[in-house]
Amino acid sequence: MMRLKSLYVKDFRSIDGEVNVSLDAPIVLIHGPNGAGKTSLLSAIELALTGTVPSLSRAEPDYLAYLPHKGRPFGEVRLEAAGSDGAPLQSNLQVTTTGVTGNALLGEGDAGFFSERSYLAQSTLGRLLEIYQHADKKSDSPLTKFVKELLGLDRMEALIGGLHSAGNIARLKVPVPVYGEFRDQISEDVAELQRLRDEMAQDEAALRTGTETLRIRLAEIDPQLKDLEPAEAKRRLDQVSEDNNLAALVRLRRELEVSEASWQSATSQNAALDKRKDIEATNQADRSALDKWLVEHGQVLEALLGRAAGFFNDITLSSESGYAERARALTARIAQDRERVEGVLAAHEVALLKRSGLERQLTEARTRLQRLDHELAAVSNANEAFGRGLSDLMTHVEGDICPVCDRDYSEVSDTPLSAHVAAKVAVMIEQAGRLQSLLSSRGSTQTEVSRLDRELQAAASGMVLDAELTALKKRSVDLTEVERQLGDATVRLTEGDRYVDAANRSARALAAAQKSDQTAIVLRNSVEDLARRLDLDFESYISTEQLLASLSTTIQQQEAVLTARQTARLDAIESAQFLVILAEKQSTLAAKIDNLEAELRGRKERKEQADSIIEVAKDITRRTREARGRVVRRVFNDELNTVWRDLFVRLAPEEPFIPAFAIPESPNADVEAVLETHHRRGGKGGNPRAMLSAGNLNTAALTLFLALHLSVKPRLPWLVIDDPVQSMDEVHIAQFAALLRTLSKQMQRQVIVAVHERSLFDYLALELSPAFEGDRLNIVELGRNAMGETTSRWDSRLFVPDRAIAA
Repeated sequence: MMRLKSLYVKDFRSIDGEVNVSLDAPIVLIHGPNGAGKTSLLSAIELALTGTVPSLSRAEPDYLAYLPHKGRPFGEVRLEAAGSDGAPLQSNLQVTTTGVTGNALLGEGDAGFFSERSYLAQSTLGRLLEIYQHADKKSDSPLTKFVKELLGLDRMEALIGGLHSAGNIARLKVPVPVYGEFRDQISEDVAELQRLRDEMAQDEAALRTGTETLRIRLAEIDPQLKDLEPAEAKRRLDQVSEDNNLAALVRLRRELEVSEASWQSATSQNAALDKRKDIEATNQADRSALDKWLVEHGQVLEALLGRAAGFFNDITLSSESGYAERARALTARIAQDRERVEGVLAAHEVALLKRSGLERQLTEARTRLQRLDHELAAVSNANEAFGRGLSDLMTHVEGDICPVCDRDYSEVSDTPLSAHVAAKVAVMIEQAGRLQSLLSSRGSTQTEVSRLDRELQAAASGMVLDAELTALKKRSVDLTEVERQLGDATVRLTEGDRYVDAANRSARALAAAQKSDQTAIVLRNSVEDLARRLDLDFESYISTEQLLASLSTTIQQQEAVLTARQTARLDAIESAQFLVILAEKQSTLAAKIDNLEAELRGRKERKEQADSIIEVAKDITRRTREARGRVVRRVFNDELNTVWRDLFVRLAPEEPFIPAFAIPESPNADVEAVLETHHRRGGKGGNPRAMLSAGNLNTAALTLFLALHLSVKPRLPWLVIDDPVQSMDEVHIAQFAALLRTLSKQMQRQVIVAVHERSLFDYLALELSPAFEGDRLNIVELGRNAMGETTSRWDSRLFVPDRAIAA
């Protein structure tokens, strides 16, 4: 079995500094005043073994932030142990405010066993019964979990839990959704099958009714068609059409309407035949007036219009147009062309005047240029550069000796050499300035000559040649004259148009009167031909109005017959088409019903198989529950309750109510650990928290923890208890010491107990002293120095034979 050897703690929880103690003994007693670090030392053991401190997490979920000592960046915990084979084991952890780093000594399963079965924290002891019985709705209480583990019900519970869904259809839909889908699908299929059958029955009734109606309609159209199948009857009816006959009747109606309109027009014209003589007289008078106007004015006006049109090659006016209309068109064109010609002539005059002014300016500029050339020739000998050179040379003239040729100028003239040179330089400089002024004037004058020359050429280009100018002047005069003549002839031209219109109207009226007789004869022949085409019998003496009325009646009757027949045929075709579709739908529905019945039979068979499996599962669940109930009753009565009773009676022999586990009343009930009390003389009591005193309640919690620890297979040989002696009298303490000795010596448990009271610590140290060779007791004492740092001292007590007894 694994054995704890030593513990090293630094800056962990309330421990300020280092604590290094030995745990290598069957029993370890830890003592110290309040706040010395006893609970912190045991929490360090729990942390080293499990990697967490569950006893703290129940009170403070964020307990990791408080594991390092106040004001320390981190804490350290190191636990050494020996395995069952004697191999050394070590757990070395470092705690900070953010987490724990390092390796724990136990795995996940053993760590849970230690926290629940081997370590009883001081804060847990007072609330042990409450903690063990507390459970949320989704999980079992810790006590119930332990009972299931103790009884070995995990497999039974797994079987019952796994088959739990089989007991209810609603629960079964979650793990086996296909079963619920099949049940729903079967219901849907049954409803769909009934709907299809109802629809098929309705279609069959509609098919019988429609077939009878179709036979009646076919008999009305053609008795030979009434016994045919709807598809064949539709095919034959599609081959027949009344459209051509109806279209022919429409054309005949249009011809009849045209004939009626023509006859009415001819009739109205015949009524005016009596006025033919008046029409002829009017026509003769209008024609004579027109001829007279043509003789007097027509030729002259036509010549005027021809002259006006001759000005333009691109204009063509028909003689059918009225005189006034042609005159207006020609007058507008003449006015436009006259304005153009006058514009060209005006531009010519402007260019002519401009050219005369430019020629005068150009002559003056050229004269000025010649004068400047003469003045430039006169002063061209002046040399400004030479004058400046002489001026610079004067600085070197001393007396009359020339600095250039070394001659004496006094030999030539009485004027001093310096005065002569100065006068010469002044003349040269003056002539040079005048030369520059003349050159500048000549340049500007030359520029002006060039500009005037260009403008003169531009003005010349805008002038018209003499031959063209003469033609334009002549055209302007002719256009003005013709325009005036057309304006003067406006009244005569309008008068001529009026004579022409009157003559044309009377001529048309005369022609219409002459044609009226021929129109009536042609219309009569056309109406008789129309009657023959309609197979209408008539007498030759019947009037045209009566014949037209008979033709209209006949066409209406034939159209009504054809329309009725067409309507009946189309209705019959529609009925046949509906019956064909209905027959096809019947076939489709029959196929759907057959397929759906086959699918429904398959689904029902599979559902029946699933239902049989569900019944088997229910039977297995029932038998498993019964077996579990027998096991629970046997184990609760013979094992767990017996152990707890023995431990409690041993520590509290005077208490009449003994705590126990409540046994499920029904074998099929769920396993749920509930605490109750039994009276020594028989009968049941309430919950231990309601029936026991504070001291005995503490004893009940302690003995429950020990009973749970002893009732299972010992996975870990340790028992760690933090200050268990609370509200116990001397009898309780003596019995508890004996119990600890039994656990250590007989049950082979390594016991670590922390106590607060000094007298109790001394008593336990005496009672738990080694009693045989090889036995050992380690004592650990914690305290504080003057600086508030944690101090520790441990001592190992070995077996010493009693000499007096031995003697």
